[in-house]
Amino acid sequence: CSDEPTQALCRFKELIDVYEMDSDLAVGPVFARHIASRMYRGEYFALQIDAHVSFVQSWDVDVINQWKSANNEMAVLSVYLHNDADGRFDKEKGFSLDKTRPIMCQTDYDGKGARRHLRHFAQPAGIPRITDTPTIEPYWGAGFSFGRGHFVVNVPYDQHLPMIFQGEEISITLRGFTYGYDYY
Repeated sequence: CSDEPTQALCRFKELIDVYEMDSDLAVGPVFARHIASRMYRGEYFALQIDAHVSFVQSWDVDVINQWKSANNEMAVLSVYLHNDADGRFDKEKGFSLDKTRPIMCQTDYDGKGARRHLRHFAQPAGIPRITDTPTIEPYWGAGFSFGRGHFVVNVPYDQHLPMIFQGEEISITLRGFTYGYDYY
């Protein structure tokens, strides 16, 4: 922070928890997300994103309003986000130019034999027909997940899945659904 004090990590350091771990101890993304979820301390909402996500202006107000419009305490907003390099983002003003909504529905088996697993593929997007509430969908995606904090507690990452990358989304989808969560 002494080199670049204006970066977000420095300006808001009192609000950001950081967990550093020696790379020799790493056992894959599911275990890393398990550790991250253990840092939850009762916040009203919980957000999980991939590292390559870009935020638009007022994203926090927007996502809370979207969650509220579902009118469902057990709602989890989850999707594979669009690539902002596709011209869907006004970098000068910080706003999205996109009016489409991706839906988590393109899932099928991938791989062969013992390595066969369910996988989310590129998700279709279109102009939503329903505009006053999020669209319910069948799957949860790890790239973007937003809901009440109790989702992190009630549907934790399985710490006993070392070196797993494909498969945790289906596990969390099913366990969350059986707990009463709906995905939008």
